[in-house]
Amino acid sequence: MGCIFSTEAVDDGGPLEIPVQAGEIYVWVPGFREPKQIDLTERLKGTVSAGLAARLQSLRSQIIAVINSGRNSSVMKIRPRRKSLDGNPGEPDLEKALNDYLPTLLGLVTGGEKFSLAVEFPWTNVVDENKETALGSGYYELLSVLHLLGMMAIQEANLCLTPRPTADGFNPKASEDNMRNAIEILLKAASYFECAIKAALPNTPDDIKAKLPADLTETMLRSLELQALGQAMELQLGFAIGNVKASLAVKRRLACENVEVWDEAVQKLATVPLAEALRDKQVLFVKWKLAEAKAAAYYFHGLILDEGYEDNTHAEALSCLKAAHAYLKESQKARTEFGNMEPLTKIPPLWGPMKYLAQRIPRETLSKGRIYRDNYSKEKMPGTTPKLPEFPIALEADPFHLPPVDPAWKKERGFESKPSLTADIPSFLARKNSAQTRPPVSDLRRAGAMAPPLIVSDMVQAR
Repeated sequence: MGCIFSTEAVDDGGPLEIPVQAGEIYVWVPGFREPKQIDLTERLKGTVSAGLAARLQSLRSQIIAVINSGRNSSVMKIRPRRKSLDGNPGEPDLEKALNDYLPTLLGLVTGGEKFSLAVEFPWTNVVDENKETALGSGYYELLSVLHLLGMMAIQEANLCLTPRPTADGFNPKASEDNMRNAIEILLKAASYFECAIKAALPNTPDDIKAKLPADLTETMLRSLELQALGQAMELQLGFAIGNVKASLAVKRRLACENVEVWDEAVQKLATVPLAEALRDKQVLFVKWKLAEAKAAAYYFHGLILDEGYEDNTHAEALSCLKAAHAYLKESQKARTEFGNMEPLTKIPPLWGPMKYLAQRIPRETLSKGRIYRDNYSKEKMPGTTPKLPEFPIALEADPFHLPPVDPAWKKERGFESKPSLTADIPSFLARKNSAQTRPPVSDLRRAGAMAPPLIVSDMVQAR
């Protein structure tokens, strides 16, 4: 499920089977939506000039053509396409096609109701073609484009993390460079979903909002943004574990922040009215990741408590390590259930921080248990597991800025574009409540909540 370009997704005229996300799952791609072909030149006749209608038709058709051409290949690249030695373009680039479409599409959004409501744009969910939704709103088209850009980035991150054969032909693994690239791409995915939430949705007419498919609701977009951030944090934690200069406090903070992100993702996803089969698979994935995050957080919290001198600190440390062991078992069970749940997916081997923690947690729990019985048995075990410390989430994606409107729109009769209120977001895409302000951006937004900053930048800053 989720691979828009899987050969299993080819429409042969019969009922569409749910495609399987090819290869091992390192980053789950919940499901793509793709545009269906329409004749914009006919539907926009009398509304815009023939030249602009033809341009919109050409740009939207190019997106569909790239998708169709990619069905017979393994995956469409999100990165800029490369040229061959003779100067011809390489693989078709869906990201470029979508970004080329945005400036002209934004004219429909900004030009007033005459343009925004002129055309119904049909899109369909790749995993269920019966879920086609056609809405007469430029905002719906804009949300759909941003959603597709974000899903492409998530899929590309999964490819970056898929192991490649090494030079010696043994032990395939993802290179450190690919893992750093995956962090960058996951943050890019989060920025697309954030743009949809903060720029497009607040200005979408209420009657259109009420008709949006589940994939484009605010709770679903926020869940996807959190998934991207959570998996970027997981990679950062892996870099921290592998860095001898990173303290236990650094690792604990990263793990605790990751717990907060995945916990919110679970809560958001629980309220999304997805189809049962699709919802259960995705909910299980985020619960699996939440269990892994809790196992890591309780492990590092337990190790820090064990170094303390307060009353019952060793008993509390052992309680945290036992909780980490329980969450480790829960995550391993969820991981197996996720692979076996329809649609079937290939379960990856343990990797990243969990490869390390799967060995360390049982060993440390057993060792600390023996030490407690031999030296600290007078300490009283807590009735409940100690709470994890709370930290503000420092990692956030750099915002995705929508491009300027295509200048061709200024020549259209009746076009009502408004001037920008800020240098970053055009007024037509600014929040309706202008009193709301964005919280200050942490200096460590790209690297996570680590200290000291020197160690952070050396360790996890994405290229």
